Amino acid sequence: MNQGHTVKRMARMLGCSSSFLYKRSKDLGVPVRSRMSAVDDGELETVIRRLHSHYPNSGSEMMRALLLAEGMRVSRIRVREMLVCINPSAAARRWSSTVSRRVYNVPHPNSLWHIDGNMRLIRWGFVVHGAIDGYSRLITYLNCNTDNCASTVLSQFVHATCLYGLPSRVRSDHGGENLQVALFMNLMQGIQRHSHITGESVHNQRIERLWRDVFLHVLQSFYSTFYSLEDSELLIPGNDVHNVSLSLVFLPEIQSRLQHFKEAWNHHALRTEHNKTPTQIWTEGMLSRGQTKSTAMNNVFGDDPYRPEHFYNRLAEHGIESLPTAEDEDIPAVTVERPRITLSPQQIEMVSHAIEHVPDL
Repeated sequence: MNQGHTVKRMARMLGCSSSFLYKRSKDLGVPVRSRMSAVDDGELETVIRRLHSHYPNSGSEMMRALLLAEGMRVSRIRVREMLVCINPSAAARRWSSTVSRRVYNVPHPNSLWHIDGNMRLIRWGFVVHGAIDGYSRLITYLNCNTDNCASTVLSQFVHATCLYGLPSRVRSDHGGENLQVALFMNLMQGIQRHSHITGESVHNQRIERLWRDVFLHVLQSFYSTFYSLEDSELLIPGNDVHNVSLSLVFLPEIQSRLQHFKEAWNHHALRTEHNKTPTQIWTEGMLSRGQTKSTAMNNVFGDDPYRPEHFYNRLAEHGIESLPTAEDEDIPAVTVERPRITLSPQQIEMVSHAIEHVPDL
């Protein structure tokens, strides 16, 4: 119910009647019919103005999802009217631009994940890594890092599979940062079945489409800010002091906005999917296909793919004792120049504490 499913849809997924769910929700004191937040126009405008300052290109559906990520469920018409009032020109500009869509089809959730790295901020030492489920368009991870190492990508990928299950297949480009994920998938799922698919970035459709929205809603403001600092001669790319300062000041904020965007994206309605959200599509697809004999379903409802004999034994079968760490990697990939200045944990804590008390950040 927190995902926004209707009672009728939940009854269909769970195999029971709508009246049974109504009765049970009434017995448990869970509101079903009136789930909108009790918020007046003044408070709503304050929150939307704050979110609009961080995500100026968000439309009504994405703004509703951003509000939902903060625990506020508001009707579409109220959000739309508020956005027109706050910035009418931006609202008109969004209506005038359309995105052409191509046909895409996979059988069920976790059939295919698309992974990639976004290099729009690499000039300043930041790389964004992300993954999206092809069936539901659910973002499984979206993180900003200061390196482009294969071990970093694998760590984030494995963490996401612990939340959503191991996908049947993964698609990526030929970048060396994806090498450990490719090794991992081929060891866990098998080589002959093409568990890891590589190709040109332009064919990695789902994640490339996602990067457009990530840049539009999150990265563009930082991109413009950093170039503005360069134009004012306050920032010199390649300067170790400046790079360390950028990382300490902006990395937590970029990650915070990416996380907020991820939560909003996973709960925003998709017009082409009968206004279901990616989370709803993923959940409904999993529950309705739970008995299907497929690798993706078995990884969620069947055997645990992370039992030691499923992974470490397979590493041993191929003569691999352990996967290389970031320091040991010698893989051809787009590299991020690391500053030659290193701060101790105590120094980082002192700087972070000072940054937290700066009101303009």
